[in-house]
Amino acid sequence: MNTDIHDFFEKRQRLGVQPGLDRIESLLDALDHPEKKFTSIHIAGTNGKGSTGAFLQAALRANRYQVGTFTSPSLSGLTGFILHNGESISEDVFTELFQEMEAVIEEMDNQGRHPSHFEIITALAFLYFSKNVDIAIIEAGMGGRDDTTNVIQPVLSIITTVSKDHTAFLGDTITEIASHKAGIIKRRTPIITGVEGEGLIPIINEANKKRAVLYRFGMDFTIKDVQIDEFEWKNLGSRYRIKLQTIGLHQHQNASVAIQAIKVLKNRFGHLDMRISIEAIQKVIIPGRMEKIHDNPFILVDGAHNEAGMKAFIKTVRAIYPRRKVLVLFAAFKDKDIEEMQKQLADVFPNLYITSFDHPRAAALTDYPLKGESEFVEDWQAWIEDKIKTSKVPILITGSFHFINLIRSFIDSSKKIDIDTETDELS
Repeated sequence: MNTDIHDFFEKRQRLGVQPGLDRIESLLDALDHPEKKFTSIHIAGTNGKGSTGAFLQAALRANRYQVGTFTSPSLSGLTGFILHNGESISEDVFTELFQEMEAVIEEMDNQGRHPSHFEIITALAFLYFSKNVDIAIIEAGMGGRDDTTNVIQPVLSIITTVSKDHTAFLGDTITEIASHKAGIIKRRTPIITGVEGEGLIPIINEANKKRAVLYRFGMDFTIKDVQIDEFEWKNLGSRYRIKLQTIGLHQHQNASVAIQAIKVLKNRFGHLDMRISIEAIQKVIIPGRMEKIHDNPFILVDGAHNEAGMKAFIKTVRAIYPRRKVLVLFAAFKDKDIEEMQKQLADVFPNLYITSFDHPRAAALTDYPLKGESEFVEDWQAWIEDKIKTSKVPILITGSFHFINLIRSFIDSSKKIDIDTETDELS
């Protein structure tokens, strides 16, 4: 991709988060409203958006739909925000779309109404989807009510979970945060949620206000007989035995929400095949979420980047390894509750290592408060290289998705180097 475009987006990131919809609405208006030219599903939630979207995308593709996905954070650069049938769009396509938008962005800049990094990528995604897909799954970036993506009129809305995250923008209580998420609910548009407890109240209230039919996990659809990778899904009329490729007890709930979504979409579109959909969901592997990336030693990565995500990570690891020793490497953004996440890990894992990584938001080693309960790692790359050579126990790496992406890329590059070396030795 053009270096100038990379530089442009790097500079735009310095604008930070800018809540509100006025800039994205102006941008889309100037582009002749691409968001109105494709069918969409909107997903919000503190955790589980990406996994639920991945299950849903697989089911729709198996039913021969061309499926777009707008997802964040990206695990593969600028193009990784925008997927077509599970694959990032090409750099050439991204460049062409950006050039199509460039004059509009420049005009808004001249007016002092600078669209943010995320707003531009969102509009670019909508422009791509309007020309290339049958249906698009749109993940909200943060919150819902004031999120950049909340300009679409979806055929279905989904709120996966609600827990404390982005409290500076969304509020300090579960009820306040849930109210922001509930902002994606549209008039007379079905809404599915995995939220339980106090966070459900604002969602029920908003659904009633918008006259939207609400489907609730644990009430309108449920799971039982839960095992580490298997469960039974049921609602009033159907029952399915599900065995997932993805490890993680929380993934049962994400998959369950996706199954209910297919049920609702089947009522709208008619020709969705549930057997084909279930088979596709059972084959899904989700990058960066309880993902095995190395065999010997076993290395697993998971983007547990907030308190709720960390609880789910720990619960799953303890179910898989109830007594076995494991090594845990953790790094997160400094604007997250790093003290709470570090404490959760330290309480369970005696072999906890803390590190940092190259990103403006990354927490430095000095930011972590529990000095005596963890070992600090200055160079995570050297640490991984050493552990790959010496460790006899599983290695679990968690924290920020940006950090997880760096880990995946580093280990992938290491594997390629090993293969190249073996080839040289054989030649």
